[in-house]
Amino acid sequence: MAVVYLSRRNLLTLLAKLDDPDSQCTLIKNDTEHPAFPCSEVVQVTAIEDDDYYTDREAGPVAHETEVVRLRESFGRDEKYLK
Repeated sequence: MAVVYLSRRNLLTLLAKLDDPDSQCTLIKNDTEHPAFPCSEVVQVTAIEDDDYYTDREAGPVAHETEVVRLRESFGRDEKYLK
């Protein structure tokens, strides 16, 4: 499974790109040297509006509580990052 680490700043930047008509709504992660959160390869993350993504179904909950618990156990992260 590929893991992409996005800081709060990265996430806010990506969200802000949705409101910029001149933006390609994309971040490129290429931090293969970070000591705690390296990317194994270059990763492209593209933001899209909910209306464009959920064309065939309603948007559901972001994460079911059991998945949040599994993520906490798997990654050992502080719960404030998984709310």
